[in-house]
Amino acid sequence: MNQNPLVWIIDDDDISKYIIRKNLQQLSITNVVEFSDSLEPLKGITKNIDSVDKLPDIILLDLNMPILDGFEFMEEFKILNKEIAKEIHIYMLTSSLSSNDLVRANSYPEISEYLIKPIAFQSLETIVKNILQN
Repeated sequence: MNQNPLVWIIDDDDISKYIIRKNLQQLSITNVVEFSDSLEPLKGITKNIDSVDKLPDIILLDLNMPILDGFEFMEEFKILNKEIAKEIHIYMLTSSLSSNDLVRANSYPEISEYLIKPIAFQSLETIVKNILQN
């Protein structure tokens, strides 16, 4: 993987996206695409399923969104993931403190980690370092 992984931020909260983008810039990650809902990224994955370089290395996925929430996104992603020739690391972000959400998120092996928003700079730094080392 190159030193500037492709990061998709899927979140309907503009402030959260702004903070994440600024933190990524501090980590020299500039290859960032933002989405306000989870339908467009699913279309992007479907369209580029064979184009590994156009698929994200990291997805930062908000749990609570309109149209399709994070869990609904994951259900669709699970189907697509069988055909993707690239490992995509998904981190679910939420402001929810519900233990039910945590248990449900942990039931998806495709989710690398479940993080409470706002995501700390150190957490984001650890994610990026781990991805770059693998």
